[in-house]
Amino acid sequence: MSGEKEHERYLVLCVDRDDDLGTKARVQSPVVGRDAAMAAATKLALADPEEADSNAIFSAVKTYDELVRQGTDCEVAVACGDTDRGIQADRNVSREVQGVLRGGNYTGIVFVSDGGDDEQLVPVLQGLKPIVSVKRVAVKHSQSVEETYQVLGRYLRMLVFDSHYSRWSLGVPGLIFVIAGVLIISGLVFYAYLAILLILGGAFIIRGFNVDRTVASLLRRGPYGYIRLFSMGMSALVILVGVFTGNSLVYSQDPADVAAVGRNPALLFSVGGRLAGYFINGSLDLVWAGIGVYAAGALLSHLARDSSRWRRDGFVIVMLALFYLPVQTFSVYLIGGTAASSFLLISYVLMGLAAIFALTTTIYPRVRARPIDEKD
Repeated sequence: MSGEKEHERYLVLCVDRDDDLGTKARVQSPVVGRDAAMAAATKLALADPEEADSNAIFSAVKTYDELVRQGTDCEVAVACGDTDRGIQADRNVSREVQGVLRGGNYTGIVFVSDGGDDEQLVPVLQGLKPIVSVKRVAVKHSQSVEETYQVLGRYLRMLVFDSHYSRWSLGVPGLIFVIAGVLIISGLVFYAYLAILLILGGAFIIRGFNVDRTVASLLRRGPYGYIRLFSMGMSALVILVGVFTGNSLVYSQDPADVAAVGRNPALLFSVGGRLAGYFINGSLDLVWAGIGVYAAGALLSHLARDSSRWRRDGFVIVMLALFYLPVQTFSVYLIGGTAASSFLLISYVLMGLAAIFALTTTIYPRVRARPIDEKD
């Protein structure tokens, strides 16, 4: 006895996950039947002519008509989710599709989608009935463009609601607007521009050089981190004072050349060396002291932690001392080079090379051979 072929009946299903059909066209879902689907798609198209879901519903009706002409038993339906597109939307779609499936003995689902997040429901629907076909409709925009908008939307939400990012995306601009607004109201427009530049520059430096993360990492180390943090702050202040001191010396020692360069920048090639010499000579002591403060702070921190990295900091201090005389003599040579200053410069350079050679060939290899057991 030959068995009869099982009767097949399919549900042509279109899903509106964000419930545009309900919110824009005021159509109650689920929508079942060709006439009801046509009416719902027409209402949605009139409410929002640019809405892709209306075209997806029309495409579902077209697919239904094609299957009917081929002699396939089928029905067309539209299920809607929720405006939040989250778990509640998926639960609503699942509940509505289950209700439609209970109304007929369906073999499988022909899923018609406009792409995007509607296709995230495929695993949900697959658990209800086999999906025998998926038809994607691209009308207003392609799937890649829609996915791009979704990714941009997620990043925008991160910039607004994630405190790790909002402090930079909202906090810094907010601080700029408040300070600039107060200064403009006070009539200090120039200082408003200056404040904007300083705040933006500071934010860029902090984020660009990971200053915030470095400080947070140092604070997590306890007392040893406080030593490093204090030395870094004091080093920056001393170096900054040194730069201002060098700049003041340039203006006090050679104001005529500074004014001439301001009027004609091409003169920088003829008098720039002397101006640079005054700047280096005036700032050298404090800049070197600032670098030394940083190196000393690192040395003390590593000694307190009993870390073998203190040897590296010791070499930094030694190298700093060896560089001082050549740089100082170089600045004197730039201000007014003489045979004596040239001889001193060459002598200091040669003595520095000899000292570095002695360190790198005798002491440093012995220290380097000992294991460094802690990370900086």
